[in-house]
Amino acid sequence: MNLAPIVLFVYNRPWHTKQTLKALANNYLAKQSILYVFADGAKKTDNSEMRHQISETRKMIRTKKWCKEVYITEHESNLGLASNIITGVTKIIQKHGDVIVLEDDIVTSPAFLKYMNEGLNLYRDDQKVACISGYIYPVKPLPETFFLKGADCWGWATWKRIWDTFEKNGQLLLDQLHQADAVADFDYYNSYPYTQMLKDQVQGKNDSWAVRWYASSYLNNQYCLYPGKSFVKNIGLDGSGVHSVAQKSSTLILNKGIKLSMQPVEEDILFKKKIATYLNDSASRIRTQGSAQKMLSKVYNQVKKIIAPNEQVPQQEYGWSGDYKSWDEAAALCDGYGKPEILEKCKASLLKVKNGEAIYERDSVLFNEIQYNWPLLAALQKIAIENDGSLCVLDFGGSLGTTYYQSRKFLEGCKNLTWCIVEQQNFVECGKQYFQDDQLKFFYSIEECLKENVPNILLLSSVLQYLKTPYEWINKFIKTGFKYIIVDRTAFIEEEKELLTIQRVPETIYCASYPAWFFNKSKLLNSFSNKYTALCSFDSGFTDRIIIAQKFRAYWDGILLKKNS
Repeated sequence: MNLAPIVLFVYNRPWHTKQTLKALANNYLAKQSILYVFADGAKKTDNSEMRHQISETRKMIRTKKWCKEVYITEHESNLGLASNIITGVTKIIQKHGDVIVLEDDIVTSPAFLKYMNEGLNLYRDDQKVACISGYIYPVKPLPETFFLKGADCWGWATWKRIWDTFEKNGQLLLDQLHQADAVADFDYYNSYPYTQMLKDQVQGKNDSWAVRWYASSYLNNQYCLYPGKSFVKNIGLDGSGVHSVAQKSSTLILNKGIKLSMQPVEEDILFKKKIATYLNDSASRIRTQGSAQKMLSKVYNQVKKIIAPNEQVPQQEYGWSGDYKSWDEAAALCDGYGKPEILEKCKASLLKVKNGEAIYERDSVLFNEIQYNWPLLAALQKIAIENDGSLCVLDFGGSLGTTYYQSRKFLEGCKNLTWCIVEQQNFVECGKQYFQDDQLKFFYSIEECLKENVPNILLLSSVLQYLKTPYEWINKFIKTGFKYIIVDRTAFIEEEKELLTIQRVPETIYCASYPAWFFNKSKLLNSFSNKYTALCSFDSGFTDRIIIAQKFRAYWDGILLKKNS
């Protein structure tokens, strides 16, 4: 069998890259295959932490001979994902005639390369076949293989004759879609906003190569071969345009292998409709972990259009929506944080935890087991060790002690433990009455707390995104001079801009809505950079990456910062 070369694109995620390469090396045909790795360079705006991650990623790809031959290209400057993929695929496909493409968060089945190479060889001379895809949505039942119109982007393969027809001009593709009156079909019966993604690419709001790849093959009346069960899963869930639907990737059991045989190259409308139903139901789904996922199993309705800043926001069951110009504009459409119901539900749930009637609480929801935040615990223990076993935490916006009760089991060895919560007046009054003890204390302001305590760490857990002026608060935190600051469970988007949304809470938790920021991580890190060094970033374990306002890839991360000496 003629084996196609593999091309892998990486940037600044060493852990994801390692998982991708380990899985690739475990493929049956890896030791017979050639691997090309294209490592993108740093952006001018990347801070020292980001540049460190880029360096660590480049070290990672050199730690092992992952395939029979490995060739590495390291770009000195940042090309961006689209340019890196387009130029990299073009270079390798011109040399070899075909290619298998991976990104740094695509984990493959051991049978992935075998399936891809068999597909490439089987349909090599069929002008109607554009692409072999390793991924398919978890829709059941599906046949072993089938065709859909277009091309795909999560673990895929193609030939030079097809890649030569790839149209980079998004406006030309958009015009052709409208001329053919094909928008609804292109959008999978209006179930997902691919056309809007293409419009955004034309307007410079994104630089998606994937939507142009899909549109090019779609308009050429070419088809993609899909497996009935996925050979790949995305462990980053940050997608690259077409496949940005939130999904709990860890639950996806990969295909162990199939025997391909030639079949008619035509679109299977029945299965396209099944996938459209899945997209319509799941595009805006919020996935949480453990018991939280079960509780939040109902999806909110997908927004059917991109929301303009001055338009009224469609009412969603829950989640984040909108792109607002100002906090006041968003706040005028919200209930806010001051509803008595919020405090009462949090109090009732945490009292059960305090009294041993429940195990764990978060956002007033009770769980059968504690969902430990291991990176946070490691940071707290590190700081306690540095301070001879003493730990004093200032938990800004810490509710009634959720993180304290979550963490206390692993902090029992501290010689001295003080957990100070600074909150809204009604929460502080409730905290003092029902929860305050020798370790857990409540204060109306940072200044009041500092009169009685000397915190060695400031904890900002899921709080910055709910402040009207977060960067003004950050300046205040910096001036206070905490030795360590932990920014935990904080919302980011993979865009240069920052997004202001409205968050609606499910009625099963409590009926409320409030403004919520999604930050640019580099900008947020830079706001600390004059006085603090980011020691590490970590996955908060809060939720998988999801789509916000139908077009922004969002995620929740944590950062450990240390004051410069």
